[in-house]
Amino acid sequence: MWRRSSQIAGSLLGLSAVCLLVTTVPLELWPTPRPGDSYVFNPPPFSAIWVQQTLRPGLIIGANALLVVGLSAVLRRDSTSMSRLQRAFAFGALFGTGACLLGTLLFTTAGTDDIGRELTAFLIWALAIPLILLGLIGWGAGYLRADSTRLGAALTVPPVLAVAYIGLSVAGFSPVGRLLLVIPTSGMALVVGYDLWTGDTVSKDR
Repeated sequence: MWRRSSQIAGSLLGLSAVCLLVTTVPLELWPTPRPGDSYVFNPPPFSAIWVQQTLRPGLIIGANALLVVGLSAVLRRDSTSMSRLQRAFAFGALFGTGACLLGTLLFTTAGTDDIGRELTAFLIWALAIPLILLGLIGWGAGYLRADSTRLGAALTVPPVLAVAYIGLSVAGFSPVGRLLLVIPTSGMALVVGYDLWTGDTVSKDR
């Protein structure tokens, strides 16, 4: 039964990776109308404006929710073989990811003039992002120390590149920086999902 639930969680992480990768498709490759064209009140499905306003936010929210489910399955599977410190980092990463999901929901559902909700979302992100970065690095470092290189690298590399993303965004290179955020996160979801699917555990290595 536990093996089956792990495989389901692994599949959900794979779906999360697909959702994130779809968001990287440039708007120029989607059909018209596109952002910058004359205002369209009801853009047709799969048009560039519809993708920007509806599809991308929905995929990002869905991907974040699936990440929470998948990473929770990893923690549940390996918690007994973790040190207290690694477990604390894992809980911090999961709490931060859940908070980030809440902030995304608040931001995407905010009205045009709903400044209060948008500011709340930014505040949540400001608190959640450091938790995610530090939590994933600490969680992954525990796996690296246990000689679980694949899982450890999958958890530690995306946060490091996320810092590079923040730096590039501040410098004005947001399109390039976004790829440094999305692609490694998708890779993390695929690797961790594969780990869950195959049933590998840290306890086997110890």
